[in-house]
Amino acid sequence: MEDIIKLLKSDEVDRYRSIPFWSWNSRLEKSELARQIAQMQDAGIGGFVIHARSGLTTPYLSDEWFDCVGFCLDEAERRSMEVWIYDENGWPSGFVGGKLLKNPAFRARFLRYCVLDRFDPEALAVYALEEDGRARRLTEPEGCRAYHCVYLHTSPANTDILNPEVVSAFIAETHEQYYARFSERFGRTLKGFFTDEPQYYRYETPYSPAVQEAYRREYGEEVLDGLIYLFRSDEASRIFRYRYYGLMNRLYTENYYRRLYEWCSAHNCQLTGHSVEEPRLHTQMWGGAGVMPSYEFEHMPGIDWLGRAIDCETAPKQAASVAAQTGKQFVLTETFGCCGWDTTPMELKNIAQFQYIYGVNRMCQHLTSYSLAGQGKLDHPPSFSHHMFWWEDYRIFNDYFARLGCLIGSTREVCGVGVLHPMRDVWLHYDRALDAESVAELDERFLSLISDLTERSIPHQYLDESVLGHRGWVENGTLHVGDCAYEYILIPHMEAIGCRTAELLEEFRASGGKLCVLGNSRRYLAGNVWRESKLESDLEYSRLCELNNYSPMEKPGQVIVNYRNQGDVILILNTGDPCQVRLNGLENNYFRLDLETCFSSAVACELNLERYELCVLIKGKS
Repeated sequence: MEDIIKLLKSDEVDRYRSIPFWSWNSRLEKSELARQIAQMQDAGIGGFVIHARSGLTTPYLSDEWFDCVGFCLDEAERRSMEVWIYDENGWPSGFVGGKLLKNPAFRARFLRYCVLDRFDPEALAVYALEEDGRARRLTEPEGCRAYHCVYLHTSPANTDILNPEVVSAFIAETHEQYYARFSERFGRTLKGFFTDEPQYYRYETPYSPAVQEAYRREYGEEVLDGLIYLFRSDEASRIFRYRYYGLMNRLYTENYYRRLYEWCSAHNCQLTGHSVEEPRLHTQMWGGAGVMPSYEFEHMPGIDWLGRAIDCETAPKQAASVAAQTGKQFVLTETFGCCGWDTTPMELKNIAQFQYIYGVNRMCQHLTSYSLAGQGKLDHPPSFSHHMFWWEDYRIFNDYFARLGCLIGSTREVCGVGVLHPMRDVWLHYDRALDAESVAELDERFLSLISDLTERSIPHQYLDESVLGHRGWVENGTLHVGDCAYEYILIPHMEAIGCRTAELLEEFRASGGKLCVLGNSRRYLAGNVWRESKLESDLEYSRLCELNNYSPMEKPGQVIVNYRNQGDVILILNTGDPCQVRLNGLENNYFRLDLETCFSSAVACELNLERYELCVLIKGKS
């Protein structure tokens, strides 16, 4: 007990203080920059992310811009605050404020499909359908009744971040420019870069010339022979889609995130940020066909939480799972954007606590505006500044979340259950034209499963198949994934799993590990053929829930429980109206810690939780 209270009163807490987006959205004046930095520090904020945004009249990446950055670095260093650089003017990251779009070869590509009664030589690829439904690519007219045409289009507003040349130019025009001027500050006051929503073309079926060579190298086939399958649904389509979106995800991860991560590592700074729309399976197809592999290549994995809705655990749990498996201390959330000017501090607290209990431990508030003139009033409010009527009490909020983040970042989640993440199954079925409809059953089943695990307080983490593939090994009935170990593996309703995943899970089961398989999740793809694995369920789902109900606790469904350090720390969050939780024998072993005051108190067998209250229980005597 004393150790935890000592920790939460120490300077270690400062490492978990928030770093809000600081929207530079007007003509910058050094006196005003200095005033706002002081104001942020007084409010308990630990640093800021310099973010070029709509309304900025100081030219982006100009000498004047860098002069202001240097001035802020001096001010931040004097105050022991952190400075992070948002790597773009606007979003998504990767176009250098429009500069790279001047090169047509750098622009993002996408595909469209139609059926004609004639052969069109202008199409990227033309197909005829055989009697068995398979497609054959044509190079000239053949007297077909129908010609199935796929056309290549170019976006005027997005870059192709799957193209290594685009990413090289992005780094040269952005990151290298900061390093040329502030190299001695890197890793000190200038902590790193925030990358925001990098994506292939999200609004239609994505394509990149980079996938053409990658497909040929990986499969010895031409990707143009199968593009029609992105618009059709049959067995041949599933195999092609699995390969295609798998390669798109790999190019997204390797050509973008890994390149930036390695550059930052080599230049004594860090990478953070987030992909686009992480919470649902189908929305992850909008940006990079899956977000979890990219977290390996962020020093501080990050997520985005827009609006007031308290949805589900997916976004924070995905990032926190990979962070735990890869030994990363911090998980960041960009949060509160689009909540509106009328959002109360209590609502903000609930939104943030929901993310923290699933593993987030640091906050990037969206946003603190340099100016509220013009567009500043309408730019995805609220804006956290002295204009808020509760600004004088804002430090209480920031101190609270710094302590909560420190508590979470300094302890480990109790977790013996690994849940195989079904993102790859989405690749089999996803049709961009149908979007959510094409994978609705898979999406809803997964949400239902994880909601049930949460309601039953079953500690669990997600296993991404890419991360599992190169970080996983089996020993004595335990599946290890990096720094984490799992005694039980739960495979949700999935049509297929990866070949390497099947190998690891067969080894896991053979060595005594316990597998719970929901549905017929036993096929894997080997070459062009689906094969049956030897995976059988050793454990009924109901039995799994009984084995892993860590502590006897009676609670309503609105209450979320998180166990840390083998149960020495228990977080209990009420996401709704006032309610009661019964501890069933735990009351004599724990005390209750108030994170606002760091005072402790005895615990009764029944806990009365106020609306949106987070209760922290620490094992020991008060």
